[in-house]
Amino acid sequence: MTAQAHLPVAEVSVTPPVAAAFPDVRVLCVEADVGGGAAIAEVVQEHWAQQHGRWHGVGKAEIRSHPAIDAYRRFSRQIGVDPDRQPPSIQALIERGLRTKPLGNWPKINPTVDAVNVTAVATMVALGVFDADRLSGPVKLALSQGGERLQPIGAQEELELEPERLILADDARVLSLFAHRDGVHQAVRSDTRRVLLLACVVDGIAPDHAVEALRHCADLLNLR
Repeated sequence: MTAQAHLPVAEVSVTPPVAAAFPDVRVLCVEADVGGGAAIAEVVQEHWAQQHGRWHGVGKAEIRSHPAIDAYRRFSRQIGVDPDRQPPSIQALIERGLRTKPLGNWPKINPTVDAVNVTAVATMVALGVFDADRLSGPVKLALSQGGERLQPIGAQEELELEPERLILADDARVLSLFAHRDGVHQAVRSDTRRVLLLACVVDGIAPDHAVEALRHCADLLNLR
């Protein structure tokens, strides 16, 4: 594994309305190359086994009271999302894939996404991943104007967004409803070779810890 400590970590630009409404939210990001899928998958499986040992059988109340999960649940409420109906990503991964499932039944998508998910659970920093070659210009955190279209991953139809929704967007389109529904356009595929990793920093999540999570994930993706 090649150490990625030298990788420059950037910050997604935040529009003034978002900065005014959500002064504590930041999105850190780093570009990373994707190595060999088989090599990544082997190490990812080991990491998921470690996290299964950490979380299997743990009660829901204990999971939700973890300081990081509590921070993301509080942020969900700030942006108008009920964390009981749509739990933060880390909480969902633990409760649906680790808490009651037998070993090996963690959520599998593809080696790249699996690596991001297991790093998020291991570090307790909410992470996202986009195919960097499918982006059009820089990514920004903004509020929707209303009427924008987004086809979320797993959905058959596009959504028409209401105004004042917190979104990630590039110069061409809305990429996600932040921070719980990504679009299909920039989703990582089997032929993805370069990604943009994103870390969600909110009140209660240290930026330095988010940087470490991004670089740890970049290391994992660089395996060959």
